[in-house]
Amino acid sequence: MAALLAIACASCGGSDVPLAEGEATSATSTTVVEASTPTTSSPLATETSEIEDDSANASDRTGERTQIVTTTTTPVPPVPVVDDEALILSRYGVGDHRFGDDADDVISLLSEVFGIPESDTMRRFTESESGEFIDRNGDYLFIDVLGRETCFGVGLCVESAGESSDEMVFTGWTHRGSTSELVTVEGLGVGSRWSGYRSAMTVEPVGCGMYSTGMFRGVRLEVRSTTDSFTNEDAVTADPEDVVVIALSAGDVRTSLHPAC
Repeated sequence: MAALLAIACASCGGSDVPLAEGEATSATSTTVVEASTPTTSSPLATETSEIEDDSANASDRTGERTQIVTTTTTPVPPVPVVDDEALILSRYGVGDHRFGDDADDVISLLSEVFGIPESDTMRRFTESESGEFIDRNGDYLFIDVLGRETCFGVGLCVESAGESSDEMVFTGWTHRGSTSELVTVEGLGVGSRWSGYRSAMTVEPVGCGMYSTGMFRGVRLEVRSTTDSFTNEDAVTADPEDVVVIALSAGDVRTSLHPAC
């Protein structure tokens, strides 16, 4: 449960990504979170790439955004109205972009649909004795030496991984935005209610207060109850109509080693 409750988003949503003081929001910049990490630029970047020397502070800035449970109540998103031109979210990728595809190609093609990314951050991880890749502050776990998180204004973040900045592949996605542009083939998206997908959607009965996790056809879910809390080990006590999807994710994404509960 702790691992599920710390799904990274890389966001965790694009619009929630904090920008460095004075950074323009109309252009993309790639931040390398470690002074010794090679500087890389998004193919659509319009300003000089920034190297973040204070990686501890950078970790602090991104840490809260990847936690499901916060002290601020997440607004209940509206039920999505499926757009005929929506990109399909699945356990395999986003639209026609599959996990394992070249990262630059995926980001470039998604940018044609959603515009220039709001953030594009590269992070370095170190392999531990157990074979896991952990960031220098011991806060996050990933699947390779380098991790790249690219977030768009619609709340979609895509994760990429590789041993070098020019050999990265698309590995995962997280969606937290309220939009009809990104849904599963069945129409499930941020704002969907459990009551509409009970035959294939599961919800964990124990979570963090009014928040919990679930699954839908291989896609991980974060949900919020608008009535009862998730504290009964035997069953969810909230009415399925009151359980709302607030985030979806799939594939390999950065994971917090400090779950909120």
